[in-house]
Amino acid sequence: MSIFGNLTNEGLEETTDRLGGFQTRATDIYPATIKAAYAGQSAGGARNVTIVAELPDGEYSETIYVTNKKGENWFLNQNDKSKKVPLPGFTTIDDICLVTTGKPLAEQDSEEKVVKVYDFDERKELPKSVPMLVDLIGQTLFLGIVQQTVDKNQKNDSTGEYEPTGETRDENVIEKVFHDPSKMTVVEARQGATEPVFYEKWLSKNKGQVRNKAKGAGGKGTQSGRPGGGAPQSGAGGQKKTSSLFGKN
Repeated sequence: MSIFGNLTNEGLEETTDRLGGFQTRATDIYPATIKAAYAGQSAGGARNVTIVAELPDGEYSETIYVTNKKGENWFLNQNDKSKKVPLPGFTTIDDICLVTTGKPLAEQDSEEKVVKVYDFDERKELPKSVPMLVDLIGQTLFLGIVQQTVDKNQKNDSTGEYEPTGETRDENVIEKVFHDPSKMTVVEARQGATEPVFYEKWLSKNKGQVRNKAKGAGGKGTQSGRPGGGAPQSGAGGQKKTSSLFGKN
């Protein structure tokens, strides 16, 4: 039984390919093998999936949120409140599921497995039982990983809110997912493409770039020209069912 069975694409706007914007990797497309993919939840109730993948230069781990605190995997289009747009994190995880297993997140089965998870109270990794998306383990794909500069935030005790300290840090995020070996995106597969096009476009625009998303440093989500390391955009029409886009059952 899937623990994400209620998080489907039905009624959501269809995403399109878009050229956006520890060890920090340069922005590039990396071949990856999934070592672990497990579900979690924030203290506020937002649900997430942590992806642990083996890249050519070592292990990569990222926790990606697939819902907001209300458990919704969408937000309302600012220009048309009747349209629900999938959260970027949900799209990323759903695409990972589709390109590796041919099944969306809502159809992924889970089993309890014990893995080492970072405990913020103990400030170290501790063994913890988590719902593992077992069909993803060992699957291969290509990940478009972006290097970006963000604010270092600190909690304001008077307001309870986290605010920029004026200092910054660099981090990596998965922005785009590509099928192995075809290099096609989920969007291309939905459109019936026979050859990958967006892979090279994404690489040409983004490779080696560093996104500046640090508001405290004067950044406004722009892309920096310094070498080193966008959310999916909604399109017209609702999401289609895509259980076997890449010929996997």
